[in-house]
Amino acid sequence: MTSRPAVSDLADTLRRRPTVRLGADVDPAWRAALVSWAQSNGLEVTDGDATLAITTDPAQAVGAAWVHSPFAGVEHLAPALPDDVVLTRTTGTMPGRIAEYVLTWVLAERWQVARYLAQATTATWDTSNPPASPDRREAVVVGTGAMGAAIARTLATLGYRVVGLSRTGRPDDAFDAVLPLVEAFGATAEPATSELTTKAAPASIAQAFDPARADVLVLALPHTPQTDGLITPELLRAFARVHLVNIGRGSAVRTATLLDALDSGRVRHATLDVVEREPLEASSPLWRRPDVTITPHVSGLTLPSDVVAGLDAALTAIRAGSQPASDVARDRGY
Repeated sequence: MTSRPAVSDLADTLRRRPTVRLGADVDPAWRAALVSWAQSNGLEVTDGDATLAITTDPAQAVGAAWVHSPFAGVEHLAPALPDDVVLTRTTGTMPGRIAEYVLTWVLAERWQVARYLAQATTATWDTSNPPASPDRREAVVVGTGAMGAAIARTLATLGYRVVGLSRTGRPDDAFDAVLPLVEAFGATAEPATSELTTKAAPASIAQAFDPARADVLVLALPHTPQTDGLITPELLRAFARVHLVNIGRGSAVRTATLLDALDSGRVRHATLDVVEREPLEASSPLWRRPDVTITPHVSGLTLPSDVVAGLDAALTAIRAGSQPASDVARDRGY
């Protein structure tokens, strides 16, 4: 069962106490836009008790009946807030920008951009091993929410058949097929862990999904207890020379697991916008591998206009007595 507090009383609370508090963690550059939004919606900005708190810090959310995260990730807020607090989050235009990021690096890896830039610095004209289109036009996206769906639509423009893997396997028009992750890999969760032990997938699933055919594997997972370490060595061994792109959370795949998959050739290249521990320490072997591209968590930067739009939509829904589309199911963490 999904866990979402009712909003029936929140609209009344907002009428009686139309107050909003900006957490100390809110980017100072965003404050003017958020204050303007609050005032235009009849909300008083206060440093004291407030009905709405805009923050990512549970300590800054104390006493609020509604908490809005200015970012998509709510891993710090979701487990810490009382069950009766409404929690919403910001996505905005982030899915489109993340899809552009994935498109950029899929093409950069295919077209050997790093190799040709390096050759240019030494005036080297080398026509050997030119770029070639992949003979496997299949992509796998783990996580089929707004980010995953935008990625799927973008990869489809390159001619990929895109298979989505999710917790439920619920169909989505953005994908050619969506399968439950556990069934796709014939996996079972070990007790008290998020680790997956793989077995033979059912024949019906195997016909629709063969990871060995995949050219691209995109991880678009939030951080939850269930996704922590979800991409196991056993799971990656099902792939064959895949380009792995992680734009979700670094906790989904352990660094040691990724290095093992690179060494074995199951992953031919890894493009990582997120890593297990950020910022990535200078001593990490990931920095020194030509088969790894690192970017500093820039694929889905949130804009102040995204936060305002997200708040506006949520407030409109709450005042109408409806559950906001951005409302977080506490038991899922997204």
